[in-house]
Amino acid sequence: MLGRFNSIIAMASNAAKQAKLPMADAGFPNLTNIENDPKETTIQSCKSTFVTANCAVPSAIRTVLPDLKKLGMYYGIYTGIGTLSLLVLKNHIRGHKTNDFIDSLYMCVVTMTTVGYGDLYPHGIVPELVCSVLITAGMLLFGIVVKIAAKYLVFKQQAVLLNALQVSRKIGPMEALNEIENLKIDYTKCMISLAVLGVHFVIGVFVLCTLEKMESDDALYCAISTMTTVGFGDESFSSEFGRTFGTIWIFTGTSCLGQLFLYMAEVYTDIEAKKFVKWVIASNVIDRDEIEAADDLEKDKVHGAADFILYKLKDTGKIKQEDISSTMQDLDIKDRSVFNAIPARPSEK
Repeated sequence: MLGRFNSIIAMASNAAKQAKLPMADAGFPNLTNIENDPKETTIQSCKSTFVTANCAVPSAIRTVLPDLKKLGMYYGIYTGIGTLSLLVLKNHIRGHKTNDFIDSLYMCVVTMTTVGYGDLYPHGIVPELVCSVLITAGMLLFGIVVKIAAKYLVFKQQAVLLNALQVSRKIGPMEALNEIENLKIDYTKCMISLAVLGVHFVIGVFVLCTLEKMESDDALYCAISTMTTVGFGDESFSSEFGRTFGTIWIFTGTSCLGQLFLYMAEVYTDIEAKKFVKWVIASNVIDRDEIEAADDLEKDKVHGAADFILYKLKDTGKIKQEDISSTMQDLDIKDRSVFNAIPARPSEK
């Protein structure tokens, strides 16, 4: 389990390449180009860049990458010290043995990923204390991995909100809401990660059947218990080459599974972020300044919600003044409400 989120490094690098969204409040240079473009160009660029499921912020990546570098260093130190310690204590390790170094590295990885087959285990006070330290340190590393993954998801959700607000200022809240409503959540990374996990699983089953001479049902059982980090230990790698392969396969397999979980969490975050962004933009469709300005122009009258709904529909081009006037005449309403009271925007003058 400790290796599950290790592949976030590659994901963060890919996300940095996908970061194309304008971020005025964060000081990103893309905003200057958008401010200089006409409204039509802005709308088209929003369609291609304002994608909830694929957005990322360069500053977020720069913040996360130092943690990833430290995490890689911690894993390297852990593997080196753990393997060396187990190699020194090789005479106090019980179980089926092959090569001393391979067995030590194999046992270190099995411990770090919490698979814990039990085919190799410590015997004696000192080896047990050493393995206890390795187990505790491994769980602390897992905590760091979770923190980095959580930071990435939080930064991404912030990026969605900030970019949505910028887009709503450029093309208007109603247009932005329409764009968000038409957005589809991208499941591509989940599908690719699931496919990679499947291929990895098949390779493991093949090696267990051919090199470890297991029956197909036993190999399938061993592969599932390994990649889910259950590791009962009744079926495991026993040959020298098998343990060499298993050292790599166990670490990468748990990492692939962790990456799949991360992408699933990312999709869920995108869905919730889309809902949140729609709520934020919708709540700002009627601006407080507009309400106060309208009420000040007609000092003895405070406009109701229906007045402002009609005003915003007209302002966004959903309905025309002629339609409103005709309906008011049909209903014999003399008060034309806020349409002549609220000043037109600069673009309408």
